[in-house]
Amino acid sequence: MPPSATTPAKAQPASLQSRIKARYEVMSAVEQKLADVILASPGQLAMQTATELATSAGVSKATTTRFFRTLGYAAYEEARREARDARSGGSPLYLQDRGSREDSLEDLIQHHRDQEIANVHQTYSSLDRAELLEIAHAIASARRVVIIGFRHSQTIAHLFRSNLIQVRDDILLLPAPGDSLAEYLASLDERDVAICIGLRRRMPELEATMSAMSGLGVPMLYLADVLAGSPARLARWVIRCHTESTLMFDSNASVAAVTNLLCSLVGKELTGRKASHLERVELLHQQLDELVTTD
Repeated sequence: MPPSATTPAKAQPASLQSRIKARYEVMSAVEQKLADVILASPGQLAMQTATELATSAGVSKATTTRFFRTLGYAAYEEARREARDARSGGSPLYLQDRGSREDSLEDLIQHHRDQEIANVHQTYSSLDRAELLEIAHAIASARRVVIIGFRHSQTIAHLFRSNLIQVRDDILLLPAPGDSLAEYLASLDERDVAICIGLRRRMPELEATMSAMSGLGVPMLYLADVLAGSPARLARWVIRCHTESTLMFDSNASVAAVTNLLCSLVGKELTGRKASHLERVELLHQQLDELVTTD
């Protein structure tokens, strides 16, 4: 439930980085040495004990303990838990050390490739075949399709739209630059379908938007990572994609693959109809001389 007008939202505690930077200029040379090690790779805190951190920074354990108490933590373990939460939440800052222990670039590339392949395999193995056909039919038959993705999830939303617009009309990508959502959502109802992309590090606006569409009776597909979160309860269909990575950024390979699959299934259903949208699009491409063909 959102905070009331008389109850201010609870302020988030300052991050480890902001706490260090706020005090950096008044730290001793030894404390700055420790601070530099932490800022260079904050994700390491999730895997190091206080003794290991002190050793890697070349300072005493007592200095390390005092350092974190000065920053406002009850103990080192509190900061360590914060680092673990940041890593599990997908923060690239806390995952930037991934791959640093590989023996060579070739090993790094091979490990990364193997993980990408595993993500696609695991995601496809989990797909409900009957549900896929149901989703494709709903998208093909909807009066209007709304695709919603905030932040990096909008990259997949754009991919969804660029494929779907080739096989059917009335596709709306949200949020539109400079506009609010209410004007677009107000005309939606049970005759439409919303495709909501919610990859890790989701913005609160996604769940608020899905809640509003649920109240309007709009059927929703929710495409997310394995830990889909609370927005999943609002959707009619949920597809969870494996996005684990060996490097600092989450993998989008399985998400892109599922997007391609779903759009192709929609296209397969629609192209069998007389004077399909795809046929009209291709004819207009030729008339407008829009695309360069390779000899």
